Amino acid sequence: MSHGQSHNLPGRAARWAVVGAIAAALTLSGCTSGGDDRSAQGRGPEGRTSSAPVPEGDAFYDPPNPLPPGKPGTVIRQRPYTSPESALTLPSHTVLVMYLSTGTDGKPVAASGLVTVPDGPAPSGGRPVAAVDHGTMGIGSACAPSRIPAFAGLQDTSPVGKLLARGFVVVQPDYIGLGVTGVRHPYLNGESAAYATLDIVRAARGIDPGSSATTLVYGGSQGGHAALWSAHHAAAYAPDVDLKGVVANAPAVGFEWMPALFAQQDATATAYTGVLLLLVNGAAAADPAVKPAELLTPAGMAAADRIWTQPCMAADPDLPPASDILRPGADLAPLNAALKASAASEATIKVPVLLPQGGNDVLSNLNQTLARELCDKGVDLEFTYYPDQGHTIGDGPLDDAIAWMDARLTGAPTAASCRF
Repeated sequence: MSHGQSHNLPGRAARWAVVGAIAAALTLSGCTSGGDDRSAQGRGPEGRTSSAPVPEGDAFYDPPNPLPPGKPGTVIRQRPYTSPESALTLPSHTVLVMYLSTGTDGKPVAASGLVTVPDGPAPSGGRPVAAVDHGTMGIGSACAPSRIPAFAGLQDTSPVGKLLARGFVVVQPDYIGLGVTGVRHPYLNGESAAYATLDIVRAARGIDPGSSATTLVYGGSQGGHAALWSAHHAAAYAPDVDLKGVVANAPAVGFEWMPALFAQQDATATAYTGVLLLLVNGAAAADPAVKPAELLTPAGMAAADRIWTQPCMAADPDLPPASDILRPGADLAPLNAALKASAASEATIKVPVLLPQGGNDVLSNLNQTLARELCDKGVDLEFTYYPDQGHTIGDGPLDDAIAWMDARLTGAPTAASCRF
């Protein structure tokens, strides 16, 4: 265990390290479609079966217009999901689901994701549900775990496999705007990520009647940020979800500083232009007050538009330099406000939190500071520091996190105060 760092904002070099860490998550290339093309019948949360045929192939992700009536979490459609990358040995079945959620405008929106259920009868009291929130893959509709078999996490050594072995029903939200077509992804918007997560937990009950209200959330990087915000919104948005705690591994942190850094037009920022454009696009998707055309130069605007359709986790080789991204004198206040509102440190959390952090991750010091800030706000938080781990924790630390989740199910006491 390690004690946190100062609460002072990091210096300029550390801030660029934050940007680089987020950018590193976007270096992989290629994005493919996944899922089983066999049609099945949709089933609503109350068990009713729809007579409408389920679209085959990627047409599954095109939501009906208009959306059907129903509460958030209502299943719109579902079908069996298989992929050649699946390597789960525990008898189980995975379902690709489209469900109702809530957009940042407060209106109903369709979302997609995966639900994996252990085979066999549920135990007395039902199966607990674990949500696994994914890291950054891009912001186009094709950049979703359910569309990319290699990232669907259906392996014994993944969080999905380890939680499945503990008897959890495991749900994986694609998030709003990833997977389902026709909606733009509000990248790193805390409310949107929370709603998508909490509503797929609700949808699990429409797929597996043995699913209980007892829920935990595990997330890493962008998913760690989503896990923290799921805890923030759970009580008010989804009181029917009995959230017992969240694991936020190396949550995304520090992105709210990026516009100010780019406003300096420092050439060293050029390598991270793609990340700034992700943030601008994501903020604009969530908040109409953020207008990219008023913030970005023509070259920056063209690059921002390309991000919506570029291959998942791929860098754009034609990004302009940092000096030609933001319009001189652009009013950054709406963008800054949108990013600040979704900063992890702004979350108010009433359930236990585990924050694992690798020492070889450039976010390490910043997330120690975040942990201290959350502790000062009264969060029941345990920070676990692994000096030999990177941004994604390996088997041993992951097993520690799963054990921590198990302990929340049994009602084992947590530390009386923040533990470092």
